[in-house]
Amino acid sequence: MVTELVSPPPKRVSGRVPYVGAGLDFLRDPTELLKRARVEHGETFLLEAFGFKLLFVFSPAGVRSLYKLPERQASFVEATRTLIGFKLPEELLSSEAGMSMFHHLFGRSQVEGYLSHMVDAVRADLAELPVAGELEIFSHMKKIVHRMGFRCWAGREAVTPRYLARLVTLFEQLDPEEAFVHPAKTFLTVLTRKAPERRALAKVRAILDDIWERRTREGRREGDLFESLHELYAAEPTEVRSARVAQDVMILQLASLANLYAALSWTLVNLLLAPELLSRVRSGDFALIEQCAHESIRIAQRSITLRKVVAPCTLDDGERSFELAPGVFVATMLSVNNSAFPGLDRFDPDHYEKSRVAARVGLPTPEVVSTFGHGVHACPGQRFAVSAIRTAIAELVGGLELEPLFSSAAPKASQLGAVARSAEPCIVRFRKRRFS
Repeated sequence: MVTELVSPPPKRVSGRVPYVGAGLDFLRDPTELLKRARVEHGETFLLEAFGFKLLFVFSPAGVRSLYKLPERQASFVEATRTLIGFKLPEELLSSEAGMSMFHHLFGRSQVEGYLSHMVDAVRADLAELPVAGELEIFSHMKKIVHRMGFRCWAGREAVTPRYLARLVTLFEQLDPEEAFVHPAKTFLTVLTRKAPERRALAKVRAILDDIWERRTREGRREGDLFESLHELYAAEPTEVRSARVAQDVMILQLASLANLYAALSWTLVNLLLAPELLSRVRSGDFALIEQCAHESIRIAQRSITLRKVVAPCTLDDGERSFELAPGVFVATMLSVNNSAFPGLDRFDPDHYEKSRVAARVGLPTPEVVSTFGHGVHACPGQRFAVSAIRTAIAELVGGLELEPLFSSAAPKASQLGAVARSAEPCIVRFRKRRFS
């Protein structure tokens, strides 16, 4: 019973249909539903949806308490596995690529090593464009980020015409983005028991095997991450090494791409809608790009901070303490609080000083606004993501004259999790500023 999971029992948001609860309204427009529930029920309430019990907290004390819950009691890892486990095959969920690997690969010195790959990826994309034309920002930035990622994780061969299009197509079949942007489509994955996803992973492995076999035959040493992964698993039998390398490459691509292309897209959209800021970027103000990136992510953020209670624990929302039992999730949705404080309902890069919300914004506690998370579970790929956005924006606005064919852009209302995609296409007319 609900009262056994949360004590004292909080106010509830549920529907008339057992099991489904408030699930259909939640899928339709999660941000709006939670804002209404907050007005009606206060800062802490229990939402029941499709058999899940989610204790949502929005007060400064409640959000701060959520972030401080120990992993051994309220698990980020188990919550994440539950969320993306509807889409990803078990092979990827149990990959050797753990958080320690991400922190290592996304460290300062490693990211500096990826910068040349990022520049090469954007310049290769620019070289393929005609002298003038039109493009849709979100779909085109996704293409660029795919090229960046596969170059970093799978080597220069992976982004050649021989392999890139196939790798991108297979990635799309694995990408858990569908579980966030189109939550209802997750039911199809459940019904098919992830069979299409497993076939896609097997085909990725075959492509990466081909790249490695060609290198081996030619006796080439690239000194890249792909080579390092093969060295890491060198003691394993060939079949095991091949599988683990493929799993790690795709986990890294999933981790780096998950929110990156949308964050890059919104940064470009917001710059194009603010010509004075775009002019400063063209003049070399790269620090402004980083401010715009953080501000764009803040506004477009639709992520849920989620913990799965795995051992009895206590959450204090500033007014009451709740005893939580295993089986309930603790959550807050960033789109509700990220714009709830004075001035934060509009885009202004000066809301940020480097990667932090400026003190003058006057937040009651830093945790109520989030872009890359807080505490021990903050996103280890932040440095990689911001570097990729800075590099891509600098190359794009330096190489192209861009005219937006839209006057505004809004997030997709039904999105649950991740950085929002645009509700409508964002088309720009471009002309190369320099070409041979």
